[in-house]
Amino acid sequence: MAPGPPSLPVVGHLPAFLRDKLGFLTRAAERYGDVVRLDIGRTTFLLNDPDAIHHVLVANHANYGKTPRLTSRRGQRLSGKGLLTRSGTDHLLHRRRLQPIFHGPAVAFLADRIVESADRFMDRWSDGQELDLGREMMLWAHRIMGRLLFSTDYEAEGRRLGDAVLIRRRHLQYVYGSLLPFPEYWPRPITLRYRRAMSRTDHALCGMIRERRRSANPPPDLLTMLIRSSDRDGAFMTDRQIRDEALTLSVTGYETLGEALAWTWWLLASHPTIEDSFRAHISGALPGRRPGIADLPRLDYIERVLNEALRLYPPTWIFVRIAYGEDTLPGGTRIPAGSKLYLCPYVTHRRPDFYPAPERFDPERFTAQAVGGRPRYAFFPFGGGPRVCIGESLGRMEGVLLLARTAQRARFELLPDQLVVPHPGLTLTPSPGIRVRVRLE
Repeated sequence: MAPGPPSLPVVGHLPAFLRDKLGFLTRAAERYGDVVRLDIGRTTFLLNDPDAIHHVLVANHANYGKTPRLTSRRGQRLSGKGLLTRSGTDHLLHRRRLQPIFHGPAVAFLADRIVESADRFMDRWSDGQELDLGREMMLWAHRIMGRLLFSTDYEAEGRRLGDAVLIRRRHLQYVYGSLLPFPEYWPRPITLRYRRAMSRTDHALCGMIRERRRSANPPPDLLTMLIRSSDRDGAFMTDRQIRDEALTLSVTGYETLGEALAWTWWLLASHPTIEDSFRAHISGALPGRRPGIADLPRLDYIERVLNEALRLYPPTWIFVRIAYGEDTLPGGTRIPAGSKLYLCPYVTHRRPDFYPAPERFDPERFTAQAVGGRPRYAFFPFGGGPRVCIGESLGRMEGVLLLARTAQRARFELLPDQLVVPHPGLTLTPSPGIRVRVRLE
């Protein structure tokens, strides 16, 4: 069996893990190596070896599934029976149906809408305005998803739907972060708000779907693409399936983008020399015009900056898998059936043998030459294998376009006397926030 830190009777490592999740996992990997045995409720292994991570996510992925808390009927009641909560063959078949929506020409037409939404959002800012960058980027990503998914403005005619989506996300954070048994059934205010929000979203989405099906010229957005998507046999999704996928996208499709943008701007504002290079690159690539889909190949430095931010502060900071059957990892560690596995980008992205001085912000780590010198799964902010984030291409396009357009219009000055630390909830959040002053360009 793999080595691991000493644990307490009965409670094992749970108190230490809950007290400081990132610190506990980082220290365990530093001291005990590539595969660490933990005692957190059941037999648990922390994997910090790219070969072992590849084995679980890709080579032997059929033996490893998501936690039953997400894929069970209970999880599907909470999150809908979308791609996120499906498993096995059901997941693979459904993913094949949805894959074309999120790649290539299907997402290219969304680029202009992303930049237009960015301009509309930044029009709210005034020179010298102080704001919490974490909250602002989250709100921004939320509203952009409203435009891309539903062609609606969450600040205007779509406010009720947008508010309901936010309530639903907060409820999921409460449920999946709670130590209470079946927390979704406890009569707390957030649970009651969630039930009302679900009723509103069901009513709104069912109406949208019926209207799109009747329309000869529906709006060109992700909801319309979901309605038109079919499997290899030509079968289309039912209204219920479309509703579940739209709900999944509305909740999961914005938070990681918002966190990534907030962390990237915080890192740039904390490193003026790199920010100067970043802005000079944008000025040279986009002389006097807004970014578009055709500019993405020229904005390679922005992508390097984004990747380095994702390395240091991956919004999806941990992936959890359950072993269906006994297995042996490439290094020889035996994994008993039923074991839980933690694959933690936050930890693996800090291996000093792959990233010297790992806490240093250095976009040059992501030149083609540097990337080619590392194992594939030394960097996995979007997961990997058949369950890799289906929206990775769209998310990367959004990130690069939004960073470029924001830099053309604004600069963020960090306010003094603040300490920003990562908080590991459902995503990796800057805590207690990032206070900045906006300077319009």
